Amino acid sequence: MDTFDTGVAPISLVIAVQTSGISGPALVKVRRIGGMIQPVVIGSRGEAAVLAFDNDVAWRLEFTSDSGQLERALMDLHPGTFSQAHMFDAIAEAADRMKSRKGRKILLLISETRDRGSRMNLKQTLQTVGREGVEVFAAHYSATATAWISKPADVPNSSSAPQPNTAAPDGPPGIDFNPIVGELAHLRQANSIQALTQSTGGADFLFLTERGIENSIARFGEEVHSQYILSFSPPEESKGTHKIEVSVPGRGDLRIRSRRSWASAGNP
Repeated sequence: MDTFDTGVAPISLVIAVQTSGISGPALVKVRRIGGMIQPVVIGSRGEAAVLAFDNDVAWRLEFTSDSGQLERALMDLHPGTFSQAHMFDAIAEAADRMKSRKGRKILLLISETRDRGSRMNLKQTLQTVGREGVEVFAAHYSATATAWISKPADVPNSSSAPQPNTAAPDGPPGIDFNPIVGELAHLRQANSIQALTQSTGGADFLFLTERGIENSIARFGEEVHSQYILSFSPPEESKGTHKIEVSVPGRGDLRIRSRRSWASAGNP
């Protein structure tokens, strides 16, 4: 599926994956989507890169159109021992890496919906992706839910043998819920992914299962390939961040997604 040979700008895609210890059950599913990226999302003229983040941000693959390399990079992702997930820092680094890239700049974030411990805050992150013109899409999950429905073999530090004190009395045997209990205290926090996707014209997809992440990537590809690209030339003296509004006169029934703002190159 490559619609870019008609003259539309090629895609530069960064796939940013959360790899903190809490992400183990989700990563089992994420590792299997590598073969979908080239045919479904970037096409023959696009390129994709992979980075992982927990308490640090690590580039696992530089930009390539090689589907085999993408598959291997995602298959090699494993959960670390840290509980933090510096999502904002990863997004900022991805945007910075795409600064000199031509064509459409797209970030696919595969993670929970909230940041855990970044130096950057949400406002700074929104300014960064707005300044670089990055569209943010996300496939998000609940660490609690993915752990609950996963097989014991999919959960780090679990085995088929009985594990004393590793599961709640009414929970699946063999699953250690200690790393994910803290998530319950954060359920009322703002959904950062929603803010990022809505402000950049992207979309967010929830997944729990392997079929769910595959469906999310398929929908992501459909969204990317069905969008209209609108452009404008701002006045040279424009500085700072400016609001964007897109509407279709007489069609109040339509739901329109677009970037909410743009920023001049010299905006801090």
